[in-house]
Amino acid sequence: MPSAVERLEIDIEGTVQGVGFRPFVARLAAELGIAGRVANSGSGVRLEAEASPRALDSFVARLRELPPRHAKITRLTCQTMQPCGDRGFTIHPSPATPTARADITPDLATCPDCLADMRNPANRRYAYPFINCTACGPRYTILENLPYDRPNTTMAAFEQCPACKAEYLNPNDRRFHAQPNACPDCGPQLAFQSFADTHPLQGHDALNHAVARLQAGDIVAVKGLGGYHLLCDATRNETVTSLRRRKHRDAKPFAVMFPDVADIRLYTAPTATEETLLQSPAAPIVILPKWSDGAAPGLAEEVAPRSPNLGAILPYTPLHHLLMDRLSRPLVATSANVSGDPIVTEFDDALTRLHGIADGILRHDRPIARPVEDSVLRLMAGHPTLLR
Repeated sequence: MPSAVERLEIDIEGTVQGVGFRPFVARLAAELGIAGRVANSGSGVRLEAEASPRALDSFVARLRELPPRHAKITRLTCQTMQPCGDRGFTIHPSPATPTARADITPDLATCPDCLADMRNPANRRYAYPFINCTACGPRYTILENLPYDRPNTTMAAFEQCPACKAEYLNPNDRRFHAQPNACPDCGPQLAFQSFADTHPLQGHDALNHAVARLQAGDIVAVKGLGGYHLLCDATRNETVTSLRRRKHRDAKPFAVMFPDVADIRLYTAPTATEETLLQSPAAPIVILPKWSDGAAPGLAEEVAPRSPNLGAILPYTPLHHLLMDRLSRPLVATSANVSGDPIVTEFDDALTRLHGIADGILRHDRPIARPVEDSVLRLMAGHPTLLR
């Protein structure tokens, strides 16, 4: 007579690390009355599930059909095991895997829920520039080793405070096992420094000073997810001209970061597909045609001289959103380097290589493990084409 309880070992490959997959599995198991465990593996996620055959069938079907939004399953295999009599379902520490080959999701633009938290004065993460959850935030650029667990990221040095740890361990919280989880009490912090300064401004003072410098027409180097960017007011021709001269960039168009899609529509006419691309979690630069007369009203001519197109991007990190919330104007956003040189990722390097290019540096203390530049897309024959 068949056993009333069976146990399966389930191996899942694909983009299943850094997308909230283990929390999803744990919640699904609790809903269906499945006992067992789950952990990241060198090739993706491995779990053991124990329940009635009917419950296991439903469990496996929903794993395949309803994974988290950013997950992509390329292979799922099941193998029967001997039941162990587990009670409850747990997320286990991931084993060391020297030959790890799992796919990792790219960094994800800040989600609407985190933006709402960041803009809520009553929230403990109000105006915190490193807010994130399992649906958004840094992934690839903080990863030092697989599997994707906090000790294998550049967030390992930031010990979670009791409030963040409680979120991290709560299956009903959207920050359940969000590896970069942090808050103003325990996470990365901002600092602003001019090249002549030895006493940098910290926290909100750093952010406010950077905003004031941008409003005054200065060029500010800002540390982002995968490296430093140079930001300046895209409506000031003298400032953009100065940036071209300092960066040794003759005529190649600069990308422009806009506060929102409504602002982009003031300068160009994106299609519905292009707007979807701009607002996607990948947050690429999208090449858009300028208005038919070739002008981009209000933008400095030197942003894209002699070009019929404009490279537009929306804020995609909490820090970008905080800057845009305060500035409410388009900013040139270009990699922080002299044309042809590698992107800058380290502060000491920024002090040396960006001296004479930027007027100040807005940095943070979360290390960048992997340099990354913004991707560039263009719609061609109705299809998105990756240019970089």
